[in-house]
Amino acid sequence: MLLYRYISKQILIWIVISTAALIGIVWLSQTLRLIELLVNKGADFTDFVLLSILTIPLWLIVILPTAALIATMLVLNKLQQDREITALSSIGMSNLVIMRGPLAVGLAMTIFLYVNSALILPLTFSGYKSMMSNLRTAAPIVVLQQGVFTDITDGLTVFIKEKKGRYQFNNIFVSDRRNPEKTVEVVADSGYLDLVNPTPQLVFFRGTRSELTDGDTKAAMLNFKRYALDLTSDFKPGVARALDYNEMGIQTLLMGRNKNPKYIREMWAEGHFRLASPLLGLAMVIIGAAAILSRQYVRASSWRMLALGGFTAIVIQIALIITRSLTIEYPGLYLGQYAVAVFPILAGLWTLRQPSRIYKVAGS
Repeated sequence: MLLYRYISKQILIWIVISTAALIGIVWLSQTLRLIELLVNKGADFTDFVLLSILTIPLWLIVILPTAALIATMLVLNKLQQDREITALSSIGMSNLVIMRGPLAVGLAMTIFLYVNSALILPLTFSGYKSMMSNLRTAAPIVVLQQGVFTDITDGLTVFIKEKKGRYQFNNIFVSDRRNPEKTVEVVADSGYLDLVNPTPQLVFFRGTRSELTDGDTKAAMLNFKRYALDLTSDFKPGVARALDYNEMGIQTLLMGRNKNPKYIREMWAEGHFRLASPLLGLAMVIIGAAAILSRQYVRASSWRMLALGGFTAIVIQIALIITRSLTIEYPGLYLGQYAVAVFPILAGLWTLRQPSRIYKVAGS
């Protein structure tokens, strides 16, 4: 029992380390796109951090099985090099008995990945897409600089003389030419940017609004104490944002209610991918263990086995993605996704049932 706990604990520790490292690598590849929101489009640093966190469940679909493979191979390889696996085998422990700890970890990974795929991913990715949509809508607005004419959209220009805070301004001028039939100009003593409403607004205090319609020679003037101007012209109330497949639950994906047959096939393929991919959590642990435990005294070739296990894992990940793509074109191939995930489990368990092949250590 202590042995199983020790191996399981070590694998879990290395899974956490490997997952953190892999998330860091993926995060760095996404940083430039997110920093654009932070620097060029005025998003807060907290928005940047939150967006990064909300995408993690999507990355975990691929990263966690890979981390489980790396952790299993590192831990078992160290035990192998220290001759501890050999000692356990010499007292009658089979590979499958030694594997009880790693198998428990693999099953736990699979259960977590199912929870992530069915519940966590749709929730967090929906938040991510909503934040991105809101930031893109407000992006040109929140970078208003004092003393600079800023074109927020085609036909809408804003000038502020003094910026008191991030969203508060003094001495504001706005020229609104979005309606080709009229020109609206607003001059106000102060104002602030309101991003709470579905459409961002610039709220003015104590100013004048003038409107000149084509064909008129005199503008209509209006003095106001408070006036709000919508800053986006492409917003249509009541029109919902199209959902990304990652925002949908598995049941919604498999039901495939859409008028477009292509979208139905894509949803069908994605739904089965979300059901099949969590099995890789267990599959990768078994692959890693089979690569190490199938041989003893492998100091001379341990890195070769590590490389082989890693290569096999990459092939399986790619095969699953390819099978998902084929399912879009040929929906009947959806079972292929499960086959790609289940076959390594069966093949690995069969390998572990075989007696370990013994090789001499180089130089001995």
